[in-house]
Amino acid sequence: SIGAVRMKNECSVFKAHCNDRNLEGCRRSLQKMKREHATLKQKLESYFQLLRQVGPREHAVNSRK
Repeated sequence: SIGAVRMKNECSVFKAHCNDRNLEGCRRSLQKMKREHATLKQKLESYFQLLRQVGPREHAVNSRK
């Protein structure tokens, strides 16, 4: 898990606070969204860096025979 679900969930919480016009809840949730975004971004950058190091595969492996 790279944290995308946590980011999605916090976006939903933020939206609910906004719909309820809960300004303090929106602020707290926005701060948490920023932290979750930073974590997700870092993990995705690491993931894509690993993919670049591995390089493209010449042939796809077909498990069906």
